[in-house]
Amino acid sequence: MNNSNTLNELKRLGIGKKIQSLREEKEIPIEILSQKVDITPTLLSQIEDDVIPPTLATLLNLARVLNVTVDHFFIQETSLEKIELTRVNERLSVAKSRETDTARLTYNYQALSYRLEGKQMEPFLVEFDSRIEEHPVPLSHDGEEFCYCLEGEIEFITDERRITLRPGDSLYYYSDVPHVLRGIGPGSPKGIFILLPGKQKQA
Repeated sequence: MNNSNTLNELKRLGIGKKIQSLREEKEIPIEILSQKVDITPTLLSQIEDDVIPPTLATLLNLARVLNVTVDHFFIQETSLEKIELTRVNERLSVAKSRETDTARLTYNYQALSYRLEGKQMEPFLVEFDSRIEEHPVPLSHDGEEFCYCLEGEIEFITDERRITLRPGDSLYYYSDVPHVLRGIGPGSPKGIFILLPGKQKQA
């Protein structure tokens, strides 16, 4: 996805504006919120302006601090049904681009479920760009995560170890362990990620 399409998709989803609206509703200065989610005020401002999409870790932290579910950032209304079917053309995509975000890990993610009210797990399809050589810093957030490698190789990195996942491999871990994941090898590695966010906290 090129830079223009990335920005158009961000504007359509309006994730940043929803973050800004919640922050202002709760009267939280941008400096305070950025500190709570471990990013710079400049980066948070760019996220709120829908110039740069948040990483999944940042989105989870923002949801926790602002006391909403991750789904809040993707839809206008939730469903009271007990079953949700998401067709392939109904996935909501967030693309990250090195042209607009030179400091963060480059990957795209798609929300695979986002309409079911009260659900606890957050499933995503993540596609990494393994052509970029970088060394991201491990970050932590509340909750638990599961990763299933579909294609290519995905590297799980903590301060103390590195684990390489290949197609068919899976990994379950507590998210409070500082970590980062990146694609390695040729192609565009893909994985299914299921996130169980930590308990929400009042801002």
